[in-house]
Amino acid sequence: MKMTQLLTSKRLIAISISAALTFSATAQETVEKIQVTGSYIKRTAVDASEPVQVLDYNFIQSTGATTISELIGKLAISSGAENQADSFSQAATQGTGNVNLRGLGLSSTLVLINGRRQTISGALTNDGSVFVDTSHIPIDAIEQIEVLKEGAASTYGSDAIAGVVNFILRKDFEGLEFNASISKAADSSQKDTDIGFLWGAEFNNTFITVSGHYLDRTPLTIADRPDLGDVAYSSLGNSFLLLGNAEVTEGAYAGSYGAFENVPDPTCLDDSLGILIPQAYGSRCGFNYGPLYNLVNTETRAQLYSNLSHNFDNGNELFIDVSWSSNEVKDNPQSPSYPDLTFPYIGPSDSGNPFGVGVVWLGRPLGADYEPALSPRENDTFRSSFNLVGDFDNGWDWDTALTYSKNNYTQYQQDQLKSRLVAALAGTGGPNNDELFNPFDRSSLSQSVIDDFTYMTRSEKTTDLLVLDAVIDGELYELPAGTLGLAAGAQVRNEGFKVETDDVFEIKFDADGNPIPVDLIFLQGLSEVDVDRTSLAVFAESVIPVSEDIEIKAALRYEKLENDSSIDPKIAVRWQISDQWIMRASASTAFRDASLSQKNASSAVITSITDYNDDGTAKSSAFVGVIATGNEDLKPEQSENYNIGVIFKPTDNLDFKVDFWRVDYTDLITVENAQGKLIDDPNGADIIRTEAGFLQSVKVNYFNSSSVSVNGFDVESQWTLSDQFNLSINASHFNSYELTKDNGEVVEAAGSFNVDNFARSMPKTKGSLNFNWVGEGQRASLNINYVSSYDTGVDVSALPNESATVDAFTTVDTQYSANFGITENSEAVLTLGVKNLLNELPPRAYIAEGSLSYDPKQHNPLGRVLYAKVKFAF
Repeated sequence: MKMTQLLTSKRLIAISISAALTFSATAQETVEKIQVTGSYIKRTAVDASEPVQVLDYNFIQSTGATTISELIGKLAISSGAENQADSFSQAATQGTGNVNLRGLGLSSTLVLINGRRQTISGALTNDGSVFVDTSHIPIDAIEQIEVLKEGAASTYGSDAIAGVVNFILRKDFEGLEFNASISKAADSSQKDTDIGFLWGAEFNNTFITVSGHYLDRTPLTIADRPDLGDVAYSSLGNSFLLLGNAEVTEGAYAGSYGAFENVPDPTCLDDSLGILIPQAYGSRCGFNYGPLYNLVNTETRAQLYSNLSHNFDNGNELFIDVSWSSNEVKDNPQSPSYPDLTFPYIGPSDSGNPFGVGVVWLGRPLGADYEPALSPRENDTFRSSFNLVGDFDNGWDWDTALTYSKNNYTQYQQDQLKSRLVAALAGTGGPNNDELFNPFDRSSLSQSVIDDFTYMTRSEKTTDLLVLDAVIDGELYELPAGTLGLAAGAQVRNEGFKVETDDVFEIKFDADGNPIPVDLIFLQGLSEVDVDRTSLAVFAESVIPVSEDIEIKAALRYEKLENDSSIDPKIAVRWQISDQWIMRASASTAFRDASLSQKNASSAVITSITDYNDDGTAKSSAFVGVIATGNEDLKPEQSENYNIGVIFKPTDNLDFKVDFWRVDYTDLITVENAQGKLIDDPNGADIIRTEAGFLQSVKVNYFNSSSVSVNGFDVESQWTLSDQFNLSINASHFNSYELTKDNGEVVEAAGSFNVDNFARSMPKTKGSLNFNWVGEGQRASLNINYVSSYDTGVDVSALPNESATVDAFTTVDTQYSANFGITENSEAVLTLGVKNLLNELPPRAYIAEGSLSYDPKQHNPLGRVLYAKVKFAF
């Protein structure tokens, strides 16, 4: 959509808001009012004009989830988040968690804690997305989660395009709780052990609450689930491409060879991880690295949360919350060494070459007979918020808050120094520059040479956010239909982004601004960055009772960015048609500014890419560097958001909610898809190859794509069958997800894995059914979770055992709890449960060689999990 059309839509909504202010109606009696996510105006506890899904404490506990990531993974409206270990497609986000509402991208979901903003994670995804790390939040401290399922830029500002997830933490708690649990995959040794506590007390109008949680997680390897990583292999094990005819009369390589023939290491199959891969001429020794990697990493997670609330004698209230978390991924194993993507030339008489002609080495310095290289991660987050609220003499409320949050994400990754490996190939390696590395006979490789060319990179990304909020709200004046409510406020945000790395791993630039390759054989490096920016926003929101049955909410926000600005209006209508029927509708605009990393940072990730010949036929797959450069000229994303829904309440105990929604994106910020770019032009200017034609890396750029148009519907139902039984259903379905690829082609992404574009895998339908029973001192639940099938888009016609469809996936979770009252004021609760009761393993997803054989963004690899939890409360 053109910018003029977008501005016209904003004007129409703004005119509607102005017109709404002239409506009048009859009075309503005063009832208790609350504030819900999506509004600053305190409202009566009725169904509002906006779709908000609430996950309360009892529901969260019934899932048996030990982390927020596990809980979000089953949220119907979230699709394509990164909440599980996957070193192949999300190598830099290990140990973090996030939300992806509507599949519109991690950066398009605004995450709040107690209604306040939180800094983004220092970790960046492979596609450069930024996100708030939900792993910081202790699950035992959550009172409820509110999910606003539509855009909310008029209320909250940038990033609230797809919606808002507000984590509301427990406060004003009195007593002491201890809990401990253990969960274990039924047919492996993987287990989670966690302990936690919650304490609270009142001291003369002051409440203090403290919560702590510690998780110890053991690994699940691909070797434990071989079917989930059986194509995780590389054609680059240890092979040689001969550049001339050769005759070898003796030794392991004895034989006759032609020019440009691929010759594998003769010891390739001596190890269980070596495989022979036929080529057009000859064969290569490949490396089956899959069994070395984890599906679940060894991890420890410590979390502390505390809040203090104090009621002053004049009616004002002070609320302070402080939280800290430290996540450590202890192992994250990788291959013993990565392949040398410089594909070095070895002369006829160099490095023990037995062929007598020059060769190109297609391999990695260390093979399966060496221990995997560990790449641990450290993730530390701190947050504090000071909130002071009160009221004026005229009955209006005021609310001020100062919130600061900071994240440090440290990443370690082992590689080999290019210069020292070249020296070893020339016989001048090792600590004394006198040792040879013979790639034709690696049995003679000494540890001193290995130590000399091996290097552990270290990089640290730091983000921080300081936010000042000030809001007033109250009753403006009486209309015939009731009271006109108004809220207005301002917000100032300052955010920072900093990248520090060691000298070897740092990307430097030449005089022309081109990146200088780092001295590593595989990893591509990072640029050091230290930037910050400030934004200012003012906003107003009003609720206008038009008649006894119709209510309008209107909001308008102006946000001044560092190099741009945005005006975002919203109008929402609620119509009480009858006692049983309610209709609601809303229209708004939203925006998201480019992240500081997208504008300023140059980074590189390693991604599995299938190379192609000039005639369009596929070569082999391999991991290569994908280098993304920041773009200072990125414009903010813009969107138009629409929602129309109906609520049907045939009885007080049963309701149905159906909402049709649509989001039209323009100027979507994304990074070019490396695989799609290579398919479009295998020899383009940004496709980096060696002199021998081997794919080495792909340069990609951040850009504002033209448009994305998404629509679908949500279904939600609650049925209280009796005082003991209740049933709930929640589902989200994509009707369409049209996007524009890098080359301008418009494609349908819904129901696809989206290998060749910037969208993530996107099943059309996700849903859950939850059945709960509550007895005297007992509880039980049954949760059924469903993910529909979707297509990979991969041509598997030459692979008779593979399918181009990822099958639908249904899991059943069940739980039982018994409360054993110890005394009148204390209790002991025992909970037993099974996740994935029917032991369904993830459906197979064949994407390409070098990847997992399932989709970790949609499916869990654990199979059946048994768990037990005890809680003591005093």
